[in-house]
Amino acid sequence: MPIGLGLASSHGGAVGLKSVEDWQEYYAPMKDRSPQPPHSDLETPEVLQDYIGRNRRAFDTLRDQLAAYKAELLIIIGGDQMEMFDHSNVPNLMMYFGETASGYNSDTMAMRRAPQGQGRQYKEEDLVRLDVDVKTSEWLLNKLVAQEGFDVAMSTEQMNLGRPGMGMPHAFHRPVPMIMPELNIPVIMLYENTYQPPSLSASRCYEFGRTLAQLLKNDPRRIAIYGSGGLSHDPGGPRSGWVDEELDAWFMQRLAEGDGKALAAMFGFDSMTMRGGTGETRAWITVAGAMEEMGARATILDYLPASHALHGMGYAYWPELAAVPADG
Repeated sequence: MPIGLGLASSHGGAVGLKSVEDWQEYYAPMKDRSPQPPHSDLETPEVLQDYIGRNRRAFDTLRDQLAAYKAELLIIIGGDQMEMFDHSNVPNLMMYFGETASGYNSDTMAMRRAPQGQGRQYKEEDLVRLDVDVKTSEWLLNKLVAQEGFDVAMSTEQMNLGRPGMGMPHAFHRPVPMIMPELNIPVIMLYENTYQPPSLSASRCYEFGRTLAQLLKNDPRRIAIYGSGGLSHDPGGPRSGWVDEELDAWFMQRLAEGDGKALAAMFGFDSMTMRGGTGETRAWITVAGAMEEMGARATILDYLPASHALHGMGYAYWPELAAVPADG
């Protein structure tokens, strides 16, 4: 059957933090790194506690949607930030089809608090393992390259060039357990270069999503697709801590209206806002292309313009078509 459920969310370090103190500590280094937006002072402990609850409820909804759909295959679209790759090679599209993908979902603050010189401390109990549908991945790769004209690199081995020992990037290991706690659905792993320019145009990402849906339309399984990343942010850059609420609102409204094609305007121009992590919205655009090909449009769950999280935090899903009311 066609891809019947789409999901998308942010995946920044704050999504897994559970206390106001952790959020404040996570944000603290930014104050000395670059000037911060005035409204960051309005993010009081009460506001942060509200953000924590809303973040949890949004991920709970995404998890419930995936469980209710009873997906038999999950396509994951995510980027890399010098984790798996380094400057020696940055593919714009890459598919991984080793039998298992794994990575350490270590607590963000625990790693920051590690004694100086010890760096990142990876613990076996934090290891996230995903089962890859190798056969479907190989079939899909062949179709994308030989039939559809997409230049997709391939990998059958995890070898961290950027962050040795980490495993798969945080775009995969951090949010996926939050929407799939049992890690029991086979996956297809698709990397998009969401961070290092030059990267894919928004229109190319949208067409990539449409093509995925077209190629898998006759697959008998229940297939879901998840886009990991975004929204507006620039962690470590000159706009670290700044959120472009207007851009994020426009972006999500296009998805809610089923007008993902309008997002082709993104990345066609250069601005400070469009640099850095905002490029991760490419994963959302790919999901939109796939789901709009199926006639669906997004349900926006929530949006948090959270400076303390260093990004606009968004959550959305495209419901199974049979679940959409006739007047929806």
